[in-house]
Amino acid sequence: MAQSRSQAPCDQVSMEIFPRTGHFKGFKGLDVQSNGLYLSCGVSFSLSDDLDVVAGVSAMSFVNSFDVQSYSAGASVEVQYRPGIIENTGFYAGVDIGMIYGYKGYFPPSRMFGALTPAGDLKGGVLYDIPNTRATVFAGVRFVPPVGVTGIVAPGIGMTYSF
Repeated sequence: MAQSRSQAPCDQVSMEIFPRTGHFKGFKGLDVQSNGLYLSCGVSFSLSDDLDVVAGVSAMSFVNSFDVQSYSAGASVEVQYRPGIIENTGFYAGVDIGMIYGYKGYFPPSRMFGALTPAGDLKGGVLYDIPNTRATVFAGVRFVPPVGVTGIVAPGIGMTYSF
């Protein structure tokens, strides 16, 4: 008997926290208390035994550099590589793009679409598949390139559950 695919919009969900961020220009350490929370719903595509691509939607809540609660929503793409050298361990790299609410009055009007501003970040790190479960824990860093503003780095930790 053939099994049917779940009716859920994604086959894995992830949650990541990044409590502090830092700016590249005049780096003073992780000087911003960001209290960041990232959630994503993705679909995994296997390219080979050790290479997957995960695409989906994401949302984020964080306190920005101006001490204003901000929210974002957008799309996420991530490549996951598990070479098998160290059992259950791998690497990930990806990009998130979307719109952020919370910068109105802080950015020039030319960078705003009403109350929203477009944004993106690069991400990468290590992952560990917890044996005999469908859970993966990961640790990495988010990086916002300095395009028109100072760049930002935000280390984070998280967990993914695959259905």
